[in-house]
Amino acid sequence: MAFMNKFIDSNVVVYAFTRNKLKSNCEKALMQENLIANVLVLLESYAKIATINKDIEYARRVIRTLLNLENLKIFDLDRNLFFEAIKRNEKLDLKISDLIHYTTVLLNNCSEIISYDKKHFGNLDIKRIEP
Repeated sequence: MAFMNKFIDSNVVVYAFTRNKLKSNCEKALMQENLIANVLVLLESYAKIATINKDIEYARRVIRTLLNLENLKIFDLDRNLFFEAIKRNEKLDLKISDLIHYTTVLLNNCSEIISYDKKHFGNLDIKRIEP
């Protein structure tokens, strides 16, 4: 049986590395096999974690931790990904960052999006699950 990739959204990363009631479930989600993210997820996570914790060094350590996870593959945000995302803008009512995430999902044959973002990822052709 072929493995299926799962895209991990930045809100899951943020909850995994900040104090909240979802922390444990999000930490477990980050331990799953065949996770996919993109550099934009890292950027969003870094900014939010630094803001919540008021600690830039902690946010840096989180990003280094993510980059060292063997089960997580990070894809670059390049011009091809950007243009593939904006091509979908006419068909989908998503902000550009969510279009980039969704396009990453499509280009990497992800079976699921792990996210709490029901509003943006709840009505797509890829299943959204919560940790």
